Amino acid sequence: MFINIALSILLLFPLIASIFIFLLPSKSKEAIKTFALNISVLNFIISLIIYFKFLPNHKFQFTTNIPISIDLGIYYNIGVDGISLLLILVTTFFVPISILTSWNLKLDKLRTFYSSILMLESFMIGTLISLNMFFFYIFWELMLIPVFLLVGIWGENDRIKTTLKFFIYTMVGSLSMLFSILYIYQLHYIQEGFYSFNIDSLYNVTIDPKYSTLLFFTFLLAFAIKAPLFPFHTWLPDTYTNAPSSVTLLLSAIMAKLGVYGFIRFIMPIFSETFEYFSLLLMLIAVIGTIYAGIIAITQKDIKRIIAYSSISHLSYIILGVFAINVQSLQGSILHMLNHALSTGALFVLIGFLELRLISRNVNENSGLIKKIPILGAIFMVIMFSSIGLPGLNGFVSEFLIFLGVFKNHPTLSTLGATTIIIGAIYMLNTFSKTMFGNEKFSNKSDFSKIKNIEIATLTPIILLIFLLGIYPKPFLSKIEPSVIKYVDDIISKTENTNNISFKN
Repeated sequence: MFINIALSILLLFPLIASIFIFLLPSKSKEAIKTFALNISVLNFIISLIIYFKFLPNHKFQFTTNIPISIDLGIYYNIGVDGISLLLILVTTFFVPISILTSWNLKLDKLRTFYSSILMLESFMIGTLISLNMFFFYIFWELMLIPVFLLVGIWGENDRIKTTLKFFIYTMVGSLSMLFSILYIYQLHYIQEGFYSFNIDSLYNVTIDPKYSTLLFFTFLLAFAIKAPLFPFHTWLPDTYTNAPSSVTLLLSAIMAKLGVYGFIRFIMPIFSETFEYFSLLLMLIAVIGTIYAGIIAITQKDIKRIIAYSSISHLSYIILGVFAINVQSLQGSILHMLNHALSTGALFVLIGFLELRLISRNVNENSGLIKKIPILGAIFMVIMFSSIGLPGLNGFVSEFLIFLGVFKNHPTLSTLGATTIIIGAIYMLNTFSKTMFGNEKFSNKSDFSKIKNIEIATLTPIILLIFLLGIYPKPFLSKIEPSVIKYVDDIISKTENTNNISFKN
């Protein structure tokens, strides 16, 4: 019985808890933090049960389909397949990590802060499990509310300007996507005689070539902004830099992946013919994005901005693998979403702990830190090599799969995209060597108290997963593979059938 409603519990549990947290006394800070942490850990345990119960096949599992309005085609339709499974696991894994990262921060309005994090978890899960476009769009929009609060209230420096920029960018994309959804929804009614928001129904809509390009790009815009795909990335560095590190962790490890998920789940199946036509252009844009962001990262001085641009570079490489449309590249991209979350997420966790000790994040104003914090320095080294893609660590496997998949049909683009590994090594090694080695240089106000147990507890599971995925990724790949094979076959057969019909005509 539990397993039949496990996804609904996963969705609603943190949302309900985000309301009940206000029943706790505002002055009981430890109780508020403990409550939020316990809720997030329990939700992670539920996601683990779903992960281990998930059968390695291409079908949606743990589905629930309850009619809300049959006439309008609105159903509470949820489910999970191999494409969304790992992202759900990433979401529930990093929320407790985020809470632990913020544990020692001096925050006001603590109930609102943790309520916003729990709400954000619920809405992100909602976007990943929704098989009805109506509910997907609702959750997609609701994500803006907790992010608006988390960055706007607890951000630093130009937090208001940053929040407005993020909000405007995302709203423009969302409204353009809404236009496409409603058009396809109406088109489904014209062709089939009934309304439906269910994605399996919308996949079969035939779109007039005269309008498909416009609809394709209006839909694409929403996910390109969220991913973010060059040149729609400009909101990200400011948002990542000014948000608290515990919030930046959620934005980089989870929310950015939802844009890539949108490409896979909606753009390519619905607009497969149009996508095929523009795929080479989109892959070229992804390559430009990954190289451009990597070069910009080299020029940055704020360690948080360096990791922000690094995130854009890696995400562009993930998008390149998605757009290549073959089993190896797509499987690599989905796995790399998990690996990128681990490496980049861990870097933002580490930055959060360093911020408690240092006055400045400028790499030129801090050096010789490994003598003061040898354990954090050693962990930083492991995470750095993970981000670079060192063999034996998690990043290597997924990057190799992307490189291999893209190389099959586009060797030039694959080779150009792979240069980001070299560029990444430059800015990561430079950042690490400047801050950790050399003569001791830092503010006299810096506090190098001993590493706290909570910091070890936060980073240990990430480090263990970095080694596990680098040495033995098969359990994760086996969950992904059937869904990826079926997905690629469906896209290819759909485009081939369309091409055959066009040729005959």
